[in-house]
Amino acid sequence: MNELINNDYLNDLKKIKETIRNNQNKAMVIVNSAMIMTYYEIGAIINKRKTWGSKYIQKLSLDLKEFGNGYSYSNLKYMAQFADFFSYEEISHQLGGQIP
Repeated sequence: MNELINNDYLNDLKKIKETIRNNQNKAMVIVNSAMIMTYYEIGAIINKRKTWGSKYIQKLSLDLKEFGNGYSYSNLKYMAQFADFFSYEEISHQLGGQIP
């Protein structure tokens, strides 16, 4: 009787671990997709307003420090380049196919 319970327990444990891993992976894909869209949207906003010599991106990087180091001057420049290079449709279509 104990062996049957142990086998059931081990099978349940295996299923639970698989469920946790699968859902953790899905969550990571969703979070990564949201971050990519965030970076794209920030880049698009920057591209609408920046002008040469205005120090717009430098000021933004200082004003966004409360959100961490991810919004540094160089990262904001990369976001603007990213938004210049790709269209919204390209980004959203690619990400949509990745979300489970």
